[in-house]
Amino acid sequence: MKVAWKSLSTVLLEDELLDKAFSRARKAADRVNDSDRVFRVRKQMTRMVQTAADIISTECLELVKAWPSLDRSPMFDIAMIDACVGCDDYRQNLAALQWAAGQVQRIAGQNAKKIIRTGRTELMHDARREAYGRISSIMRQIGPALAWLSAARETLKRLPKVDPVSPCVVVCGAPNVGKSAFISA
Repeated sequence: MKVAWKSLSTVLLEDELLDKAFSRARKAADRVNDSDRVFRVRKQMTRMVQTAADIISTECLELVKAWPSLDRSPMFDIAMIDACVGCDDYRQNLAALQWAAGQVQRIAGQNAKKIIRTGRTELMHDARREAYGRISSIMRQIGPALAWLSAARETLKRLPKVDPVSPCVVVCGAPNVGKSAFISA
């Protein structure tokens, strides 16, 4: 399996991811139509919470899936990753994203239940704000992992593509000792 580092998508940082999720949630809430005010607000708040959670969770899980698994990578690629960015940090930061995706979905489910069970619109708004706050807190917690992945992507993007099956020879030495003549011969 060849690793194509250049094809990895850009890693959104915590603020960019929150902005994307919350703006899409606001747009999703605008599409709710109901004549009864309480039912309309209930639908809007649950849709806002669920949409924001879905977008954040999907983005995090897509990042985890897009990055190559070290368990299925050739030893050469693992050695390159370890030398450039560190395998332990690589695994830890991808695991942080996977953890965050699950936590965000759990929080959305809890607060959607709160919104559905209450009859007062003020409490519905409070439950949405609570969900947004807790989701923001989780994103702030994984912010360093997102920044690390962004920096690692830039580092790994500069690596050359190496086919682990084809034989490869490295010719190195001091300047003007005949490396080019050796290769030409």
